[in-house]
Amino acid sequence: MDEQPGFVIEGARVALGPLRMDLVATYQRWENDLEVANANGRVIPLTLEAERERIAGRNGKPEFCDFTVYDRADQAPIGWSSLFHIDHRNGSAQFGIDLGERRSQGLGTEATRLTLDWGFSVLGLHNIMLAVAAWNERAIRVYAKVGFREVGRRRGAGLTMGRRHDGVFMDLLATEFLQANESVLAGRAPHGLRPASG
Repeated sequence: MDEQPGFVIEGARVALGPLRMDLVATYQRWENDLEVANANGRVIPLTLEAERERIAGRNGKPEFCDFTVYDRADQAPIGWSSLFHIDHRNGSAQFGIDLGERRSQGLGTEATRLTLDWGFSVLGLHNIMLAVAAWNERAIRVYAKVGFREVGRRRGAGLTMGRRHDGVFMDLLATEFLQANESVLAGRAPHGLRPASG
């Protein structure tokens, strides 16, 4: 790794920074990990060149807000999180996260909170939604823990390792997030700026 992490938001154990071109090989390894691929639904292996193009193609576009997730204990990159299909006019977006390393340690929950905090506090979003495979109970528990609510299912919408499953759709409003979670970013608003009303 050539660059030092440039954190844009820090929690107790996790920090988020922008995607980095010097980490493309790491992102590619995560994307091609079967557990990650099954969770995110992208099961076509990516070459290094394809991953480089994917990352470069998202950079600076207003419909994407992507982060590298770091473990603050050693500043190691452990995954990525994203707000995508951002609709600035309507204040909506979709959320996704993949941890390539150090799963089941609570780091994904904190990374999810930090990403949502950015979406609601910095981008001014009103509603963030996600889709998750019904078999991914661990992810559904994490999403519910940070305030997401199930809003519907699409029956038999997914296929993982030859088995059909429902797609679970969940969403979260800014007001619900702020009631259920302490914002890391709210205290960083400029002095004299009044909080937005929900």
